[in-house]
Amino acid sequence: MKKRALVLLLACLLLSGCSPFAREYVSVHDFVPTAQEPGTADGKITVRNFGGLKQALLNMAYSGQTEGSIVFDAAYEGDTTEDMASACWSVRTQDALCAYCVENIAYDLNKIVTINEAGVHISYSKVTESPENIRHLAVSSEAENLILEALDRGERKLALLVGRSSFTADDMAAQVLKAYRENPTVVPKEPAASVNIYSGTGAQRLYEINIRYGLSQEELENRLAELHGIRPFEEETEKGSEAERALAACLYLTEHCAVSEDPAANSAYSALVEGEADSEGIAFAYVALCRQLDLDCRIVYGQHDWQEHCWNIVRLDGSYYHVDVTRCAEGEMGSGFLENDEGFWGLYRWDVSSYPKCQGELRYEDVIPAPELPEEETGEEPEAGESGENLAEPEN
Repeated sequence: MKKRALVLLLACLLLSGCSPFAREYVSVHDFVPTAQEPGTADGKITVRNFGGLKQALLNMAYSGQTEGSIVFDAAYEGDTTEDMASACWSVRTQDALCAYCVENIAYDLNKIVTINEAGVHISYSKVTESPENIRHLAVSSEAENLILEALDRGERKLALLVGRSSFTADDMAAQVLKAYRENPTVVPKEPAASVNIYSGTGAQRLYEINIRYGLSQEELENRLAELHGIRPFEEETEKGSEAERALAACLYLTEHCAVSEDPAANSAYSALVEGEADSEGIAFAYVALCRQLDLDCRIVYGQHDWQEHCWNIVRLDGSYYHVDVTRCAEGEMGSGFLENDEGFWGLYRWDVSSYPKCQGELRYEDVIPAPELPEEETGEEPEAGESGENLAEPEN
């Protein structure tokens, strides 16, 4: 009976339109406008929060813009007046690029109906590199190639923005010296470098590298032309063995360059063009000549007889050897050309951890051509008829 009564009750409710399932359910949410593009055809940038505002100012500064407009989205999260002042201060002082080249960021806030818009004006320093000329690096180890390119072009200022760096000013200046020492013909004399550092948040650093060549631009170009014009082995890169080519470069210097005690005569230009150099200049010149001959060669900084001295390490057929052209020029070819570590250590001192081990077996005597003996000293008896004497037995 109870089940029949329940069925009748439900039927009455349905017929009367009072169904319990006819109730309406409404879900209420905050209105979120459709996301707008960061930039529009008229060059305006739309931002929705403080992070976007700060990034918009950074983008303008990094691209070198002097004027621009920023539109605050209708659903902007924050106070536009306070955020604009805070973002300008943060960008100007906490980013390395902006701290380096941005002098000031000014702005005008206007309200157009219900939308706030800021007109931004950025002024840049006239004595720094412009933003578009600043090179961007992830880490400091990438700086060496850019420094070498700058030396090759004769640039006197280089600005490097590094995302993460622990280099000091001295560390970056040492990179300039390293680039020159590994490429001694890139400029005619050793450059000097001074470095200014500008910091951003975290490990971001901007390095302004000022390079001094000690020469006017005209002198620099003329000396480079002279230096690069000395190419005695330009067409001999494949003549003879590697050891014979290394000897040829050594003999060229012993014949064309005198040993000097002048510390200013310490460049490849001094040795190859002026014909006089100290051990560093001669070692640089040997590097240059070996590279003309397609040989792997590097300079070594160390001591000889407890005095500061430079020489070379050259790679021949997979083995490394010491070559001291200065000592060879002083008449000691046998002890200065192609020696191993054991033969050099004692009279010479160097940081063995910074250079490859020299364990080659060749020596100077193995490379020099054997002298041609006169015919009478060969020990061979001449055949009949080769000399003017009558070798026939006398008749009785």
